[in-house]
Amino acid sequence: MKTRPLCCACLFILIFQSIIFMVKGGDSLVKIPRSSIFYSEQEKTVLIQGQVYKKTNNSKCQVLYLTNNSVEDNRLLIYVKQGKDVPIGKYILIRGKLGFFEQARNPGGFDEALYYARQNIYGCVWCEEILEVTGEKHVFMEDLYQFRIMWRKRIVNCIGEKNGGILAAMLLGEKSEMDTYVKELYQNNGISHILAISGLHISFIGLGVYRLIRKTGLHYLPAGIFAMGILTLYILMIGASVSAVRAYIMLLLKIGADITGRVYDMLTAAILSATLTVLYQPLYLTDGGFHMSYGAIIGIALILPLLKTCFPCRYRWLDGVYASMSINIMLFPITLWFFYVFPTYSVFLNLIVLPLTGPILGLGILGSFLLSWIPIAGRLCLKICGFILEFYEQACQIGNRLPLARLVIGKPAWWEMLLYYFVLLSILIYIFCAEKKKWKRSRYRWVWIVLVLTIGVMSFQSNKKLEITMLDVGQGDGIYLHSPHGETYFIDGGSSDESSLGKYCIEPFLKSQGVGVLNYVFITHGDSDHYSGIKEMLTRQEVGIRIDHLVLPQYYSSDHELSSLAKIAQDAGVTVLKIKGGDKLQKGDFRITCIQPYGNEENLTDNAASVILEVTYKAFSMLCTGDVEDEGEELLLKKVTEKDYDVLKVAHHGSKYSTSEKFLELSHPKIALISAGENNRYGHPHEELLVRLKDAGCKIYNTQENGAIMLETDGNLYYSIREYVKKGEHR
Repeated sequence: MKTRPLCCACLFILIFQSIIFMVKGGDSLVKIPRSSIFYSEQEKTVLIQGQVYKKTNNSKCQVLYLTNNSVEDNRLLIYVKQGKDVPIGKYILIRGKLGFFEQARNPGGFDEALYYARQNIYGCVWCEEILEVTGEKHVFMEDLYQFRIMWRKRIVNCIGEKNGGILAAMLLGEKSEMDTYVKELYQNNGISHILAISGLHISFIGLGVYRLIRKTGLHYLPAGIFAMGILTLYILMIGASVSAVRAYIMLLLKIGADITGRVYDMLTAAILSATLTVLYQPLYLTDGGFHMSYGAIIGIALILPLLKTCFPCRYRWLDGVYASMSINIMLFPITLWFFYVFPTYSVFLNLIVLPLTGPILGLGILGSFLLSWIPIAGRLCLKICGFILEFYEQACQIGNRLPLARLVIGKPAWWEMLLYYFVLLSILIYIFCAEKKKWKRSRYRWVWIVLVLTIGVMSFQSNKKLEITMLDVGQGDGIYLHSPHGETYFIDGGSSDESSLGKYCIEPFLKSQGVGVLNYVFITHGDSDHYSGIKEMLTRQEVGIRIDHLVLPQYYSSDHELSSLAKIAQDAGVTVLKIKGGDKLQKGDFRITCIQPYGNEENLTDNAASVILEVTYKAFSMLCTGDVEDEGEELLLKKVTEKDYDVLKVAHHGSKYSTSEKFLELSHPKIALISAGENNRYGHPHEELLVRLKDAGCKIYNTQENGAIMLETDGNLYYSIREYVKKGEHR
């Protein structure tokens, strides 16, 4: 570092800025003051005026980005139904409902508020009517936008919606219309980085143009100005993502070094770029793209040379393996922190994918422009791109079917992250010093074993306690249990007001907990708000969380919805089991018992026929009541002898027609868990029910207020409850 004073200075500033950010509260900075109009006028119809500075399109609506608006200093997002197109630069006056973005309400969930806060956007408006469009359009930015739309249409018209969408994502960063199956296939196999506009794209376009012009004999300065001008237009067209900005700044420094006759240092350029990015927007410290992009560069700059030192090889093709390994070693904890899953074969798959990515970009750009002058040549170029993309998909599908293709490890603790990087830094320093002292390689190769053992520590999970989480699924139910013996269970999993619940809520939560397989999934009855997410997961067994057994009420064959669910499960290779009163699942001192319905009670219908489960572990007990009410609860009163339950999952989302006073007198629950959606049309939980629970001495936790509710118990004297939105504890 003695020869890198700029790098040291920037590193000091970056560390200092990070410390200040954490002391101030980190991502909690995105919280909006309660006095904000986003709170006081939420869901109210308002008039808003502002200037459009950016826009995007999807199949459902046009999204306008508004600045200089009339309600807040911050920017706004405007959702407009497809119809009238508003040019960039125009001022608009609209009528619509104002809202704000939600923070994540479940572990592993997408934090929408944080995502938009990085762009200084804190609110949105669902436009009901555009009242006025005035002012002059921004000709340059509007033309760039229209050029981007036209470019995508050309690609899609030539090679089809699926491959055209992938190629458009690679060239234009236009991923909103990309095939979701292929996108997830790429993510699961660790090659989704080729879809992000990153260093590969910037280097190919900017550095490619620069070197091409230099070969004509033009001097460094005009060649650099022309290349950076082309690259600037490209960045303005596709949007300034953090990875694109990183590559842009680093390329600017490289060309600047050529012009001034200085030596370009990749590590210094990366640290300087990161420092400038964080000074501009500190919230980028919470961005996965920021850490992945800069981490990859640091891995190549620091780890790759020492890896080659330890294991020298004369085969050139191994350089790609070493580079990929260096990046993965550097990014391993970061990958788990943001994505919870490590793609086992990504090192080898990238050896196939990356060499072909350059030709795809080149042929994609060339073919797009040749369509106007030599259509046959243009179509040929794009067809070759489509052929390579089909090859990518086939390679990913093969990788997906290999054993241990994805290691679902979960989100590491902060101390595990520190331990990993402390060990990695110690190894790098040790090898560097050993090389200086010219020790034999055999003396320091073994230190890599220490890193492998550290990864093992991070991957190993052992908890002899019962963990229970009631997820915030909106208006529905979803309860996860992790037994002291390591088995995983899920009771219900559906919602009437949240779409794609399995993909965007249940699966991210399970991955964050290190769960790749659900051993048993129980469905209490045939209402969609209890199974819609599970139904979706059953159709995603190839790319999502695997389900071993689906447990349905014994009468499921007479219920159209449940029998349809059973058919989907069987087609997916999931074992379907029946459950009735008296049936048990037990391992050691952990047990799940079905209380009702029994076989002779088939006259129960709808909510009354809900499966009721009792979960016990040593002295701890919990009663899960589904949506039981009316005849079903009356029948339950005859079966349940007076017993103290630690936890009651309140029936039917807190309906006033369930959980009677008599039932509470018999069950004596200490804690009542209620799953209900915010502002639901049923008014759940009803005030009468809340009064009954309070009078019974229950501590009430409601997903509306608390988000996911997490309970942990050793089965005896201790249990704790944490709310994901509002932290707390009960003993």
